[in-house]
Amino acid sequence: MSGTIQISGYNSRSNFTNRQACVIALRNANLPIIVKAQAEQFIERNILKDCGRVPPNCLKAFLIKTIKKMGMTSAVPYARDLFRSDVGYNGYYLDAGKLCSIDEPYDFGQGT
Repeated sequence: MSGTIQISGYNSRSNFTNRQACVIALRNANLPIIVKAQAEQFIERNILKDCGRVPPNCLKAFLIKTIKKMGMTSAVPYARDLFRSDVGYNGYYLDAGKLCSIDEPYDFGQGT
């Protein structure tokens, strides 16, 4: 006996992020599909391995930065109220292990 519990079909990434309030809110949000697609890519890049969740503060910071970059500043208040969390951490957020400033422009080609 290996001492571990085997659960058939268990995938921590999909099971936890699909139940995470910020991810559910984003997927049900009234946002353009391009914004949602960018956010989904962010989620996939930033799932924490130890718990299978995405940091909501980082997700919100990325979402707002992406909306601003796309010139949809009128949607920023909607994004701020989409789910309960702060916007990043003291002006920064992590994306795939890289520290990003909320105020710097986003380069979609670099994944930051």
